[in-house]
Amino acid sequence: MRSSAGHEYLTLRDEEATLDVVRFRGAIRPGEETPAVGEIVVVRGRIDLYSPRSRYQLVATTVERAGGMGLLSRELEALKRKLQAEGLFDTARKRPIPTAPRGIGLITSTSGAVLHDVLRVLRREAPLARLVVVHTAVQGAGSPEEIAKAITRIDACAAKERRSGRVDAISVLLLARGGGSSDDLGAFNAEVVLRAIAATSTPLISAVGHESDVTFADLVADLRAGTPSIGAAALSSDLLQSRHDVARLRERGARVLAFALDKAERRLQELARALDDVGPLERLERAGERVAQLSDDLVRAALSRLQVAATGLGELNLLLGALSPQRVLARGYAIVAGDGGRALRSWRDAPIGATLQIRFSQGAVRATVTERVKEVADGEA
Repeated sequence: MRSSAGHEYLTLRDEEATLDVVRFRGAIRPGEETPAVGEIVVVRGRIDLYSPRSRYQLVATTVERAGGMGLLSRELEALKRKLQAEGLFDTARKRPIPTAPRGIGLITSTSGAVLHDVLRVLRREAPLARLVVVHTAVQGAGSPEEIAKAITRIDACAAKERRSGRVDAISVLLLARGGGSSDDLGAFNAEVVLRAIAATSTPLISAVGHESDVTFADLVADLRAGTPSIGAAALSSDLLQSRHDVARLRERGARVLAFALDKAERRLQELARALDDVGPLERLERAGERVAQLSDDLVRAALSRLQVAATGLGELNLLLGALSPQRVLARGYAIVAGDGGRALRSWRDAPIGATLQIRFSQGAVRATVTERVKEVADGEA
């Protein structure tokens, strides 16, 4: 084996040929064992031409001992046993995820599609939530340390906000990354990341890869979400449920008030009979005045409680109305749908010559696609 800046060379020999195998340092994981001279190994990678020497070479991504468990698999299995023994995977240590959080901390790469997916879901499902985004690399050399630092930093910020009594303090963290190969997701199996997750004082959701991907971060986190979008949906606030809760409280208040009025009426009747038995007119008049005062007080209290409930219901109605698609159309937006009636989200969904239906706040038109233009959003390459 010989080294140069940025990569290492391993030379494999057989009876007929000599082949240079190149493995870049970025593909070598911390703590991975280096094969010994003369050891038989299984190398996986891609064939490439090294122009300066006019020789073909194999750019290796993984190196395994022949007939045995892969080096990476052995390291992960050892790490898994270690963390299990420490209780980091135990269900008992997992904390509940807050319902309809007012503040959310998102740890992800701002250069990928994950951020846009999470924002789209939160705008629809949790429009009132405050989102704090911490950028981190999610793969490659140095990414585990960067992810761990990002988790620690946003957790410290969240704890400080909660101590200060901030109404929209961060109460939940979302660690998100899109799908990829097992190598791409390797940072989320790194011990430094898992330790950072376990040390948080804020509940954390792991939304890494696709639903079929499972990393150690998923096992240590308080909740595993199959995808970043599913993780964002788990933080949604149910406005309709809130409206039902207000209505239920209003009905309960009405029943309590009716019971109190009925009890007061029975008590008044008992007092009236007692006054009749006593007989003095003056005491009867004073009792009558007291009865009238109590009646007025009860009416005012009832009206006040009903007004509070009506006000709360009205605010929720306004909020639900503001989120109505019709309101969005009324502000000048439009919904573009294809022939099948499915709403289009990208210029790629509208081929040249396709007939589109464009719906406005009032009415709709049909149009034919004659030109397509891709608009580059801020931050995209």
